[in-house]
Amino acid sequence: MSQRMNRRVMLAVGVVMACLPVSTVHAAGAEPTPPGLEEREVDVPVVNGSFSQPQVVRTSTDDSEQLYGSSDKTPWYWGPTLKDNTAGVVVAAGKYRANHGKDQAVRVDALPDTNGEGLDNDKQLKVRLWDVRKGSQVTLKYDYAPTVDRACPKTGQGADRQRKELPLEVRINRKRNESWRVMVPEPKFGTTTETPSGTEVEVRNTDWQEATVSFKAETDHPEVAFVLPDVQYGATTKKPVAAACHPMIAAVSASQRPIEVDKSRRKSDLPPAKSFTGNEPSEDATASTTPDPTRALKECAKTTNDCKFTLNQRYSYGYYDRPRPIGEVYENCTFSESQASAALRDKRKVVYRERSFDSATQSNHTQFLDSSSHDGLTDEDLRHDVSNFAPPKASATPDEKHDVSSVAPPKASATPDEKMVSAGKAAVHFAAAYEKVRDQPWQWSRTAERDIDVVTPKNHASWVEVSAARERADGHYTVTSYGDTSEPTVYRQFITYDGPSRITSDRVFQRHGTLSPTEIARCKTHRPLPYTPATEPVVPYDPKDRDVKDESLTPGTAVSKRNMPPATK
Repeated sequence: MSQRMNRRVMLAVGVVMACLPVSTVHAAGAEPTPPGLEEREVDVPVVNGSFSQPQVVRTSTDDSEQLYGSSDKTPWYWGPTLKDNTAGVVVAAGKYRANHGKDQAVRVDALPDTNGEGLDNDKQLKVRLWDVRKGSQVTLKYDYAPTVDRACPKTGQGADRQRKELPLEVRINRKRNESWRVMVPEPKFGTTTETPSGTEVEVRNTDWQEATVSFKAETDHPEVAFVLPDVQYGATTKKPVAAACHPMIAAVSASQRPIEVDKSRRKSDLPPAKSFTGNEPSEDATASTTPDPTRALKECAKTTNDCKFTLNQRYSYGYYDRPRPIGEVYENCTFSESQASAALRDKRKVVYRERSFDSATQSNHTQFLDSSSHDGLTDEDLRHDVSNFAPPKASATPDEKHDVSSVAPPKASATPDEKMVSAGKAAVHFAAAYEKVRDQPWQWSRTAERDIDVVTPKNHASWVEVSAARERADGHYTVTSYGDTSEPTVYRQFITYDGPSRITSDRVFQRHGTLSPTEIARCKTHRPLPYTPATEPVVPYDPKDRDVKDESLTPGTAVSKRNMPPATK
């Protein structure tokens, strides 16, 4: 019995479910294992990769009519923030046009910068591979063909000929690689009389070829750009070939072997939030040169914009947080020959709290309090809490109390921060999307209480630990703003939320353990009170009085055997 009582006893209270594989559990101080690549290759959506937007509409039944988009018919979502800087023209579908089934194509008009390494600031043809993470192995495919535009000049010979072979490059994050270059063949035209009037015109049927580019993503959401590195012609004087001679691309697609999720980051240090306007990192609306990692959240809060949240299930997961002690530690210094009579019995109420964290708030203000409580926060702290942005609804149900749209400030004097108002309004879209996918509401905060009976053996301490079950939700907001132009402006906000789990139960541990050397030393000391002589019970307390000097007595030594202060005369 004595040996059994001296063992450390660990009791897990509640349902215990494993959220993480064993490989993710590391010894204290050990470096986490870097994530590897997943075995399976998956598709990566390419925004408007078929160039179906905008649609170039036929104006007649003449198959030889060559339809190109006008200056406002550039491919949607394939330029920088300013739509007018998209360097490409949509080629209509059809036999003597794109000739790529029912798909449209795009003529590439993008050029490099003056040194040939980067991209021209004014004219770019590019897109981002959204949700591809740094370290993933990516494969990009596209079709290319020479021009079909009969407006390409056919005069000239040799070096003075504009209908010639042209190089086409793919640049990833504006970086060059010779293996990403293809040579587009010289366009060769024939003639046809398939016109309403029977007039002979110059046409060509397009022969498409496929190119493949493989690379390792060096950043999240890598940028893919198409550029013509050399469009010069002329034997003596170099001049750019006419735009009508530029080659075409179509059917841009991608796949990846995704990098596995990195589970080493703590909830107080989530992956940084990132915001994009079009294909460029967002800037502050009032200061165009100042980056704004949460711009899309502000746009989402506007009622005129269409806002939705997409949960990335690949990088979302449940886990158990690091165990932490809650409540006090009860130490039994009782000394007795009998283990049973020396054991102390106690009843205690244990209360602990969990709350949510998000990377957007952390980008603007530091989130803290691993104890996950509003207790002890100042008014200024509360102003930066996402869940503290609005007054409660008139008749809030229990579930609505966990909704950021109905959470009241714990202190009436804490005025919500305007930045947090935007984040809170956007979070309503997140909560709805999360519940639709996981079939469980997102939980912004939780308070749990436990009544625990404690039996503490002699020379032991007892305490309670909690390892909270939490959910990490990764995803992005897509905010579409429909303005005066035909192509809408799209904002994207990549964000991570971390909150208490409704899916898995917390682990609550009732712990017993032997006393530490410091605690044993404390058990040997006398009470921290000054002696008051029995003959003078009303003598005022003298601050110079102090406890009897500790003589390292063996625990259990009778008081009569201890050295007492000398009697006063």
